[in-house]
Amino acid sequence: MVNKTAVALLILCLLSGAPLAGQDAAGTAAPAGEMKLAPYRSNFLKDEGRMWGAPLHWDAKDFLVCSAVLAATGALIANDEAIYREFKSFQGTNPWVDKVSPAATLLGDWGVDCGIAGLFFLGGVLARDRRARDTGLMAWETLLHTGFLVQVVKHLAGRQRPSVEQGIDHWHGPAAFFKRYDEGFSNYDSFFSGHTVSAWSLATVIAENYRHRPWVPPLCYGMAALVGLSRLTEDAHWLSDVFLGAAVGFVVGKMVVRNQNRRFQLAPALAPGGAGLSFRYEIR
Repeated sequence: MVNKTAVALLILCLLSGAPLAGQDAAGTAAPAGEMKLAPYRSNFLKDEGRMWGAPLHWDAKDFLVCSAVLAATGALIANDEAIYREFKSFQGTNPWVDKVSPAATLLGDWGVDCGIAGLFFLGGVLARDRRARDTGLMAWETLLHTGFLVQVVKHLAGRQRPSVEQGIDHWHGPAAFFKRYDEGFSNYDSFFSGHTVSAWSLATVIAENYRHRPWVPPLCYGMAALVGLSRLTEDAHWLSDVFLGAAVGFVVGKMVVRNQNRRFQLAPALAPGGAGLSFRYEIR
């Protein structure tokens, strides 16, 4: 269950936008006498509104992509029980799955992902690396957005996990709200996968900020995909939960990175050999 104190601290951190010592936006070291960076200014509340109101601003391409994702999700829902049995059959004949699955699924835990974001943030502050600092802050923001969204959808859907009736799929809808507290809080939390959403949102933020390193995006998305598959072998989710969770995490992560307002600046620069223009951008 999400720690309320941690959520409050993350929101305060994102909304404060306090200046921190570090690098300039391009990732170069700050001059020795310069001890402040332009602050990271979060658009958390605006981004939250954009997330919920996104369909109102979609164009034809957006509706087409969304329709394709929903159609694929529907097809998976129709076959979820059979797919789940295939996964369990594979797991039963491959003992290594039971060793890898618990470790992989841990990478999608909301608290663990917040901790990874915190490492980026702390490392960026200590090393005066603005890219790392802002990656951590964007990841925290994304995890908060997806955390709220996941809980709303879970309460509305009330889909039972595969473990509840040994692989029988059933949707209880909002009526499961009270069942969650009487019969087991997480029994009706299947749709969609929170672990997968967290893993893919974190992976997307990191991949977007470090896309100049070709090996980073494949590594991030590969690990996020492994988290999603582990949710089936851990008897926690159906494949449709994982598929839609990955799509949601990817889209919200992209949104947060994209919505940072990049301000490009040109300024005169003097050097011993002559004069010219310096170029920089700031994430506001």
